[in-house]
Amino acid sequence: MLVLLNSLDGIATYVGVSLLIITEANPLLAELDPFNILLIKLYLSTFLTVFILLHPLQQFGRGFKYLLSFANVCYLGVFVSHAFWIGVSMVY
Repeated sequence: MLVLLNSLDGIATYVGVSLLIITEANPLLAELDPFNILLIKLYLSTFLTVFILLHPLQQFGRGFKYLLSFANVCYLGVFVSHAFWIGVSMVY
């Protein structure tokens, strides 16, 4: 789920920043071109996918699984926020 949400966040960020609907809130990415932000987010999703395939999550402790759940909730919130602002902007 984290890989999918991160990828969708990258796509939504690209669309929103390209159309000047939203701005990138991450200060490390804010100065980059929208396409470069998309590439970085997709690279991170690919890296996470490879990591998960090479290291099954069963070997990690409960704390790591809680951390992953927290990251999923955060990314879901970010994605809902992106979807809301892009949707509102497209209506008006």
